[in-house]
Amino acid sequence: QRSEVIGQRSEVRGQRSEVRGQRSEVRGQKNELSLITYYSTNHLGWYQMSTINYNFAANVAANNLAKNERLLDVTMNKLSSGQRVGVGTNEPGAMGLHNRLSEEGTTLRAGLDNVNYTISSLKVVESVAMTMNTMGNRLMDLAIKASSTTMNTQDRYALDGEFQSILTEMERLATETQFNGTDVMIGTDIKVNYGEGSEVTIAMDDFRPSAKTATTGDGVAFGALIDNTAGSAAGVTAALTSSVTAAAVEVPATSFTTISTAAFAALTKSILDQRLPAFSEAIGRLGGAIRSLEFAAEAQAAKAVGVEAGASKVGDTDYAIETARLASAQVISQASTAILAQANARSS
Repeated sequence: QRSEVIGQRSEVRGQRSEVRGQRSEVRGQKNELSLITYYSTNHLGWYQMSTINYNFAANVAANNLAKNERLLDVTMNKLSSGQRVGVGTNEPGAMGLHNRLSEEGTTLRAGLDNVNYTISSLKVVESVAMTMNTMGNRLMDLAIKASSTTMNTQDRYALDGEFQSILTEMERLATETQFNGTDVMIGTDIKVNYGEGSEVTIAMDDFRPSAKTATTGDGVAFGALIDNTAGSAAGVTAALTSSVTAAAVEVPATSFTTISTAAFAALTKSILDQRLPAFSEAIGRLGGAIRSLEFAAEAQAAKAVGVEAGASKVGDTDYAIETARLASAQVISQASTAILAQANARSS
C-alpha cells in the first residue's frame, strides 16, 4: 500500500509539473504578444497583420524613393543649367524678382552702350576739331605775314593760295565728318537714351568755318554772326566765308575771306582774332560733354553690375549647396533602392 501511495504521489507531482510548464508557455505567449503590441503602437502606429496582398514596408520604401528622385531631378537641373529658378526648379517668389532684376540689368547695359556710342562719336568730332584748330592757327600765321607791306604782291598771292586751300579743307572736314553714317559736325544735336526712362540731349556746335547765327553765336563753333563780304569787309563778326571771287588779269581767284592784299590780310586777321578763340571755347565745351558722359558711363556700369549681382544672387545656382544636396540624395537613393528590394523579398 505504501508503494501505491508513493506512486500516486509521483503521478500528482508530474501533473503539477505539466501544469507549471503550460503556465510558463502561456506566460511566454503573453510576453510575445506584449512585444508585438509595443512595436506596433510605437513604430507602426497600428498592428500590421500578416498579409500577402499588401506589403507596407515596400510601399513606404517606394514612396521615399520617388520623393528622393524628385529632389535629385531638381538638384541636377540646377547644377546643369546654373540657375536656381526656371523650368524644373519652380520657385515663384524668386522667379519674379529674378526676372525684374535681369530686365533692369539688360536695360542698364543697353543704356551704357548708348552712352559709349555717343562718347565715341564726340571723340571723332574732337579729333577733327583739334586738327581744324591747328589749321586755324596756320591761317592766322598766313594773315599776319600777308599783312606786312614789305611783302611783294606775288608772294602774297602764294600765301593766299595756301590760305584758301586750308580754309576749303576746314569746310570740307566739318561738312563730311560722319559717325556711323551720320553727320556729326554740322550742328545736329545728339540724344542719348540712358535706358532708365531718361533721355539727355547733347547740344552740338556747327564746326563749319562758314557757319553763322544771327544772335549770340551760340551753336556755332567759330561764333560768327554774319556772312563775310568780298575783301573781308564785313567786320569782326563775320564768318570765314569761302565764297569765290573770280580771277582777274594777273590776280588769281580767291574768296571773300582773303589775304590777297595787305589791307585784306589785316581785315582777315581782325576776323581771325575773334573766330579762333571762339573755336577754342567750342572745343572746350565738347571736351566737357565727353567728360560728363564718361562719368555717366562709369555710374551706369556700376549700377548695372550691382543689379546683375542681385539677379545672380536670386537666380543663380549655389554650387556648394546643390552639390552637397546631390551627394546626400544619391546616397539616400541607393539606400532606398536596397531597402525596397529587401522589403519586396519579405513574405509579408
